[in-house]
Amino acid sequence: MVLEMFRSLPSYNGGKRRLIPALFRDAPPPDESPVFVDPFLGGGSVSLYAKARGYRVLCNDVAERSAIVGKALIENDRVLLTYDDLTRLFVPVDDEPGFAEKHLAPDVFPLSHAVFLDTAIANARKLTGPKKWLSLLLVIKHALRLRPMGNWGARTVIRQAQDGCWEDMNQHFVRDIIARGIPRHPLRIANAMRKTINRGVFSNGKENRCEQRDVFDFLSHVKGDVVYFDPPYSSTQSYEQASKPLDDLLRGESRPVERNPFSTEPPEKILPRLFEAADHIPFWIISYGNQRINLGELMDMVRRHRRRVTGHEFRHAHCAGLASADSRLRNREFVVVGRK
Repeated sequence: MVLEMFRSLPSYNGGKRRLIPALFRDAPPPDESPVFVDPFLGGGSVSLYAKARGYRVLCNDVAERSAIVGKALIENDRVLLTYDDLTRLFVPVDDEPGFAEKHLAPDVFPLSHAVFLDTAIANARKLTGPKKWLSLLLVIKHALRLRPMGNWGARTVIRQAQDGCWEDMNQHFVRDIIARGIPRHPLRIANAMRKTINRGVFSNGKENRCEQRDVFDFLSHVKGDVVYFDPPYSSTQSYEQASKPLDDLLRGESRPVERNPFSTEPPEKILPRLFEAADHIPFWIISYGNQRINLGELMDMVRRHRRRVTGHEFRHAHCAGLASADSRLRNREFVVVGRK
């Protein structure tokens, strides 16, 4: 059930699905602490699991790609994406080429898929309510499915696949591209995505909510019992940089990558601001990488706000699809729990 539920989510870098048992091991149950706050929704796995556990989930992310996940799967508790909904996303809406066709094909997406993505976004933006967010989530999952070996930068490979130059392609890429269904008609991939998305739609009997705000603004007004902190890690590649083709696709234009203070500022500067903003929430769960801080230092930061603090260290590759073999070996994930 849980694994099927997670298949509804996009395969973003930095996902926390494997860490969920550690994250929730010491969390108070929802009958004692009913409201779960997730100010960095990201790929959505922690919030979706919290929803399945029975918490009322209040989540947030400044990135549109993540807010779409929250609107489609955390807020939505009954609306599914039907095959008829899917076919409507293919209806032509404009004679002019869209952003993906003009700027992302054939280097990032094969032309036929780029045309579908443009058309689907235009049709989805006309919708309202859960159908809109489910349709945009399908666009995200479809776009991510087209990354050879999970890499936006494999542009030569995409060109070779579009032109049918299979003999010129590395055999590992050939197998991966065929497994992803890239040579197929976009409808076949999109229909498979539709079915997996629907597996994440369920009701937990609570009014769950997702917002798209600056994290400090969100924390200043949200009320809850448990908060999960998973900010971008200092000195790692920002999600904005790693996801730029996807963000540009959703916006319909290319923009420079904005500076993310959580990626660029040292943890001793940015994390105290975050903890101060959430001091009104009693129970804290924090996950963080070891690039610029050790477990003891992170626990000491939490002790300035919480009397009882415990911490654990795990081997966990941050942005595994982008990390080198050496960094995957060295990277560690800290999970810290703080109680008043």
